[in-house]
Amino acid sequence: FSFNNLFFPRHLDVPISNAIALAESPFSLDDLPSVAQLADACRVLHDGGVVAHPTETVYGLGVDPFQPQALERLLALKGRDAAKGFILLIRNTTDLDRVADMPSPYAQRLMHHFWPGPLTLLLPARKGLSGYVTGGRSTVAVRYSSSRHVAMLLEAWGQPLVSTSANYAGDPPLRDGGAVADRFGSRVHCIIPGCCQPGALPTTIVGFDDHGPKIVRQGALTARMLACVLPSQTG
Repeated sequence: FSFNNLFFPRHLDVPISNAIALAESPFSLDDLPSVAQLADACRVLHDGGVVAHPTETVYGLGVDPFQPQALERLLALKGRDAAKGFILLIRNTTDLDRVADMPSPYAQRLMHHFWPGPLTLLLPARKGLSGYVTGGRSTVAVRYSSSRHVAMLLEAWGQPLVSTSANYAGDPPLRDGGAVADRFGSRVHCIIPGCCQPGALPTTIVGFDDHGPKIVRQGALTARMLACVLPSQTG
């Protein structure tokens, strides 16, 4: 099965130059990471290190989701409970097909209306995906970000990326690279410069059961926004 058989927004598979133009971000081209910075970040990820990067909400800490040692390093860095799992950032349907099985019609509709954007969906996880990513559950949290920085990093990296908020567990998330450097020091191996939108809310997380979609965490997208797409289905 391939997700390309599903009805997704066209921009999910457009070239990176067009995807960047679609991103909802106030940055100018001068604010975006250079080719050299992206290459450094990819080398760090390949070696199992931690990369800090801006998103449209807060700064994220990213690692390779297919390297268990990298996932363990990220858990230790944040002091995070492994049972919580991680969010995976994707850049296209190929990435989605690699980490998730076929989503429900409800999920497909939310993808069409709200991706790219601050929406994380809990989808059926592909067999073999690390328990550190899924938290030991049968689902995986997936997001298609509208951030230009994320779009460029994912295009350079070429596969899904674990991304979790840049903070110690229980602390407020950080919103600029300088604060990340001050907080984590050399334990973060690469920081892509940039800032996040002031006051931006975190992503809304939506799961699914036999009755339809359910909001797991309220964020930038409200129940009312979702209900406009799925009337009387979101609780």
